[in-house]
Amino acid sequence: MSHEQASIARRVTRHLGAFTRWRLRRRGYRESKATDRWSAAELRAYHDRRLVELVRFAAARIPFYRDLYARAGVDVTRFGGAADLRGLPTIAKADLLEHGARMIRPGVRELWIVRHTTGGSTGTIATLVGPRGIAGREQGCIDALWERVGVRRGERIVTLRGALLQEGRALSHYDRAERRLTISTYHLNDENVPEIVSLIDDFRPAWLHVYPSAATLLANILRRTGRRLSGPLRGVLCGSEAVYPWQVELFAEVYGGRTYAHYGHGELALLGGWCENAQTCHFLPNHGYVELLDDQQQPIVAPDVSGEITGTGYLNRVMPLIRYRTADFGAWDQPGPCAACGRNHQRLARIDGRIQEYLTLADGTRFPATNINALHGMFFSLIYRFQFVQQKPGRAVLRFVPAVDLTPERLAEIRAAFAYLPALGLELEFQAVPEIPLTTGGKQRIVVTSEDLARV
Repeated sequence: MSHEQASIARRVTRHLGAFTRWRLRRRGYRESKATDRWSAAELRAYHDRRLVELVRFAAARIPFYRDLYARAGVDVTRFGGAADLRGLPTIAKADLLEHGARMIRPGVRELWIVRHTTGGSTGTIATLVGPRGIAGREQGCIDALWERVGVRRGERIVTLRGALLQEGRALSHYDRAERRLTISTYHLNDENVPEIVSLIDDFRPAWLHVYPSAATLLANILRRTGRRLSGPLRGVLCGSEAVYPWQVELFAEVYGGRTYAHYGHGELALLGGWCENAQTCHFLPNHGYVELLDDQQQPIVAPDVSGEITGTGYLNRVMPLIRYRTADFGAWDQPGPCAACGRNHQRLARIDGRIQEYLTLADGTRFPATNINALHGMFFSLIYRFQFVQQKPGRAVLRFVPAVDLTPERLAEIRAAFAYLPALGLELEFQAVPEIPLTTGGKQRIVVTSEDLARV
């Protein structure tokens, strides 16, 4: 093959790849939009059909599930759908780490699969395998969610989501095809804020697409330094981390526009997003099926009771995840159609966050670190990042990177803001540090515990 022929072949391959990604993205979008009109009966029938197909497929074709169900005495020929899920064993990230190779469908050609890692929040890295194009199909699903609040294809978006650009050497990167400017969260500090503000202002985005922790950090830097973004934003699009009411208020104050959040994870088992008229999370039925499980791995059906979000994904037949416990927690909304929009999708009233975002009090109670009132006010004006380190129940170290000179008066002010915690069963030690590293995915871990404590 001549040099010219090779060049033509590369261009053709590149254009075919782009067309395939576009086609799958459009498929994900159309499938998601169609489900908005389904009745409750249609949704139940759809989930039952997809679950039966998937469970029987996995038992027949995937060595891990064949052995798992045999050990549990599961007769998949009698499996009838959602009502029978409680009879199947659950799986978790530990299974991905230990049995990942046996969870992949044998015989699938390497040409038709993609591999990626997940574990940005936990620090435990697992490798996932899926059909080529799965990311494009999921992006189409996200397009459908974003459209609820008026996001249009082709609008300019600035992304603050942990990208390590050019191995940390670059502050930003522009994707011409997506009209998207990515700014590295690793560079968010007072020194770089003038350049970051200039980049955003010159780009004139309609939306910010963020990790909430990154948007919170930038917002507090802007408030502390007296800087503002010049152009009006239509809103802030959050993902990959829980969003809390105080953050919604902060983003409205600093960035303007509305805040919208979608819930997903690297394992691609579930995807949901806020209703356009409320902050309840609607899960896309074409993407997967949701369960909430209690500490005994029994289903929770009552509203407003927190349980572990557990998903069965429909998009991945190469490495399917069935009853995958996500280590995220949430609570059901009231039963029936959504009062704000009328959809019949499975719906959570709230997402409480990851198990890694909880501290353990002296009596063993799990307490969300983000519920500590002091984290939402004065404290953020004095620091860049913070992290709790807990080795045993009832005691923790609050590590923080100062953003200002910590005079004795300011240290006393910080201590006073947390003075109510001992009465709840948490003794806190304070430790100023020069740096708190982000995870490999560019996220900030709020709580770091010992493995022993995680099993309490």
